[in-house]
Amino acid sequence: MKFKLLGIVSIIILGAFFRFYKLDWASGLFTHPDEYHIIISANQLSFPSQMNPHFFSYGTVTIYLIYFTQQILKYFSLAFNFFLMGRLYSALFSTLTILFVYKICRFFMRVRFSLLASLLVAITPGLIQQAHFATPESALIFFLFGALYFILKFLEQNRIKFLLFTSIFFGLAMGVKINSIVFLLPLTMAIAIKSCPGKLRLKISNLYVRGNLKAFLKFITLSIASVALALATFAIAAPFVFLDSIDFKSNLDYEGGLAIGKFSVFYTRQFIDTTPIVFQAEKILPYALGIFLLLFAIGGFMLIIIILIKRPKSVIFIVSLTFLSIFLTNAFLFAKWTRFVAPSFPFFAIFSAFLLDRFYSKSKFISSVFTVVLLTGTLFWTIAFFSIYLRQDVRITSSNWIEKNLPTNSTILLEGGNMVDIPLEGNFNKTSLDFYNIETDNQQRSEIIFGLNRADYFIIQSRRVFMNHQRLPQIFPKTANFYAALFDGKLGFTKIKEFTSYPMIQLGPQSGGFKLEFPDEKAEETWSVFDHPVIRVFKKMRQLSISDYEKILELE
Repeated sequence: MKFKLLGIVSIIILGAFFRFYKLDWASGLFTHPDEYHIIISANQLSFPSQMNPHFFSYGTVTIYLIYFTQQILKYFSLAFNFFLMGRLYSALFSTLTILFVYKICRFFMRVRFSLLASLLVAITPGLIQQAHFATPESALIFFLFGALYFILKFLEQNRIKFLLFTSIFFGLAMGVKINSIVFLLPLTMAIAIKSCPGKLRLKISNLYVRGNLKAFLKFITLSIASVALALATFAIAAPFVFLDSIDFKSNLDYEGGLAIGKFSVFYTRQFIDTTPIVFQAEKILPYALGIFLLLFAIGGFMLIIIILIKRPKSVIFIVSLTFLSIFLTNAFLFAKWTRFVAPSFPFFAIFSAFLLDRFYSKSKFISSVFTVVLLTGTLFWTIAFFSIYLRQDVRITSSNWIEKNLPTNSTILLEGGNMVDIPLEGNFNKTSLDFYNIETDNQQRSEIIFGLNRADYFIIQSRRVFMNHQRLPQIFPKTANFYAALFDGKLGFTKIKEFTSYPMIQLGPQSGGFKLEFPDEKAEETWSVFDHPVIRVFKKMRQLSISDYEKILELE
């Protein structure tokens, strides 16, 4: 008992350190666009007269938490800004999820491997990153895993109170993000398992008919009651989904259209011509999990599939079904942002630990060796990723360098568009232009041509524009040609400085010590551009005429 308690407490403390450390990274810059929208929504609330967030891309659970916590703190004359409050809640929910993972694993794993799963969750880079954003993903994961834990308790003990807790957590998860409705499948399947125990009755008799009818009525009753309670919780947590249903439906149609690719916007262009599962396997999972955790998890999940085929077990089945419900429904969308599959990240830790637990039954030595390999490899990648938060934000670093090294009164052209500009101060002539609409917007193209003609320096603030458009020259020929010309020096600009903050392992002093960097700019763009973009500074070495720029942009 002491070992278990000490183990889980130590792991939670470790996970809390990784999540709470440097929550003020970027010094208050709204580097994640959803952080901006959530804080704006919380700022416009005024209890009780104005509680409509007017923002339905997410539910209102986190928005209300941020707002009411601030009101309580004000009552005690304590000051705390919404921005940091949102990040504190993300870190808190992410930390508490570690305990739920441990409790879930105890249903079908030994203590040591349940602790291993919780430790892997504590050091999963993708979860640590989400905990550093004032966005709802961490809260969503917490409520989903809470719902999963209580439905497993219901399967184990067949007590209605656990089904009630499941429904409440399920409702709160929907109050965080409406797509949590996918948990309805494992919920109803668990109820079906408990309502219809034993094998399916094929023999027809009055006794069997009555038994099956009773089981069916029990299933229907419990399902309706559970869903009703979940919806009631959802209505309390997100009342304006119903009170402002027109606005909610309009937003749901818009967000749903983006997700399935019904219409394209500039910030989903990275997903054009990408293949579901393959994209996540290449651009998300190796970075968010680390290659070791990913490979072990694949092996563990394959083993689970084999076990379920040979001898179905209800707990393992529900855990796997929950994973598939969350992962597959998001993986096959057109929009494949990292945050969409983030709720599935803890399952990879569970599957990895499960594999090693089964190895332990066959060979303790092999299991121990693989455990060391998995932990060492994952921790290595975690430390490398976490180094991002140990350094000054790259946007601030680049701004400081520019202010010290570029001549006063220089004209600087910034590549803007759905990202925060570097916090550049000093006596400069700055212009920020949107480079997403080069193909279709003649006015924007003219402004860019004029800006390039006047600029002494041109700054690319991330890979979002050039990398996505150069990948698709057949769709965006003007934009692809423009960036090819820039990098080839045909625009008269030469790169003089590049600022990076890649995941890194460093030993010894910054100069002269051992340093191993892991360039990750080619990952799914939100993985890098929000907290460690690559910033490139170009200097004009050769003046071109307006007509020269026009020819390049028009492909003449």
